[in-house]
Amino acid sequence: MNNINNRLLTKDHAYSVLKQKIIDGILKPDEIVREEQLASILEISRTPLREAIQRLELADFLVRQPNGRLKVASINKKEMKEIFLIRSMLEGAITKSAALLATEQDIVNLTKLLEKLKTSFQQHSNQEFVSYGFEFHDYLGKISKLTTFEKILNILRDHSLRYCRLVSAHGDWDAKAAVEHSLILQKIIEKNPEAAENAMKDHILSSLATAIERIERLEEVKAQ
Repeated sequence: MNNINNRLLTKDHAYSVLKQKIIDGILKPDEIVREEQLASILEISRTPLREAIQRLELADFLVRQPNGRLKVASINKKEMKEIFLIRSMLEGAITKSAALLATEQDIVNLTKLLEKLKTSFQQHSNQEFVSYGFEFHDYLGKISKLTTFEKILNILRDHSLRYCRLVSAHGDWDAKAAVEHSLILQKIIEKNPEAAENAMKDHILSSLATAIERIERLEEVKAQ
């Protein structure tokens, strides 16, 4: 029984570590990866590694090519647009519910997250800015009580985070991103659910526009 549990832990650990490396851009889009290379990095045997790889393929983080080789999934603008559009609808509804249910302590906690987000932006700590932004969004999900919305959103979360990390790795976000979070919180404080919903939708679509612009710029540089 212990051997089975250890294998499961190893497999889950391998999956989490490799997924995080892809999200953080350590394993880059379109990079060829080999089992022996990954097994060496993770210091595990091939069996749990292969199980982790299968999960990453199912989650569209790794792609098996016709020749059998594995590569990190490409950056896909169509996929990115779909993810952000779905996020805008789901998170808009979540923010609307959060505006009705937020307690005074929730407002305090969101304000603290917003201050951290603003500070990271001012210090050009781009990856921290993304992390605090996602914490802000995740907190709204928790207080919204829309558990089914959260479950669906969590399926998209890691891919969305990957795109945001990529944007942050190649320059600052637009200053309006911090302002948009402030507006969302202000509408929640005012207990104005419709305005909070619209502010969240506008913010996510604005982030999408920034992401598309940054990726197209990278494509132009790569083509030169």
